[in-house]
Amino acid sequence: MDTKTLRVLFVVDAIKGRNGVGAYFQDLVSHLEGQVERVELVQPCLQDPHPCQGVSMPIPGDPTQRLFFPKIRELCALVWEMKPHVIVIPGPGIFSMIGYWIAKKWGIPVCVTFQTDYNRLVELYWGKRLARLAGGFLNWVNRTLFQGSETAATICESMIAQARTAGARNPQLVGTPLAREFVQTPVQPLAGDVRRVCYVGRLAAEKNIESFLELAACRPDLQFEVAGDGPLRSKVEEACKRHDNLTLLGWCSRAQVVELIDRSQVLVLPSSVEAFGTVALEAMARQRLVITTPACGINEWPALARGLWIMEEGENLSATLDRLKELSANQRQAKALDAREAACVMNNDAIAHWGSVLAHCAAMKPVPSSLPSPTLALLRRLSSHHA
Repeated sequence: MDTKTLRVLFVVDAIKGRNGVGAYFQDLVSHLEGQVERVELVQPCLQDPHPCQGVSMPIPGDPTQRLFFPKIRELCALVWEMKPHVIVIPGPGIFSMIGYWIAKKWGIPVCVTFQTDYNRLVELYWGKRLARLAGGFLNWVNRTLFQGSETAATICESMIAQARTAGARNPQLVGTPLAREFVQTPVQPLAGDVRRVCYVGRLAAEKNIESFLELAACRPDLQFEVAGDGPLRSKVEEACKRHDNLTLLGWCSRAQVVELIDRSQVLVLPSSVEAFGTVALEAMARQRLVITTPACGINEWPALARGLWIMEEGENLSATLDRLKELSANQRQAKALDAREAACVMNNDAIAHWGSVLAHCAAMKPVPSSLPSPTLALLRRLSSHHA
């Protein structure tokens, strides 16, 4: 199918701009607007609520995040008016499941994305016993979505095998697009020495923010800035009181993140669980040095890995930073230039590849619903209730 004639609907649970998944689809849709006939994004937003966005409740353990429920009648009306060729959903989630049900009900091909290692996340938050139960349920939902979708898209090589094992048809490796602010804003030259280090992201267990705070504590010769919000905010605030070289900025807009990265020489992504690590790509696009842990999925892209400074096994952040500082100014500049070039290539390739994946998905014959009848009945009751 010709990409230019495509109508694509994205139905996303993640709050716009509040985490990597939410930002991913926000950026992808902004690029696709000039590539397809029509693209719509149904996604909760705190500042500008979507018409299909309903009531919400705080997520247990993280008051900075909320779980939103869709207005099913409005979502059905949008699908009926738009008549999309493909519905794209990240799973699992309430919005995603409703989008999946609508697609199956009306015979619309589904592309499901796989961007989060749910098993490792639930272990961090709920402990091993509860994690087995929660992880089992999430894996069941993922298998259901995979088996009932025409295409599955993942963002790193290691997740392709997981998706295929879970029953995904036609799994595709897709790149990560960038917001225009990170690509089009004029680049500021990288300083010759390393003076400022930053972290951008959620203040949560999987991000291993404690290791960044430890780095700031043992390097009083450098300035450290943290941009983000999350359940571990109080821990960061306490560290800021103890160390004059550490500053918490809180949640920042895209423009503010660009300014933060531009005045830094190094961005650190210390995650213990990270399917990709979009903020690392954003810093690369700003021609900055980026330290990642071996757990970050972005390392699996060879072209990007050449522009990263990856921690060695058993190495702490201070030792990794020392290795980076031992490079000459010219070597660090060359590394940053390589990073910028690789990030821009990834951005362009991701947009083009997504277009071909969506066109291929739209041309496929929809498979029958793989949702068990009790789940379908529940979704129908929800639809009737919200109607």
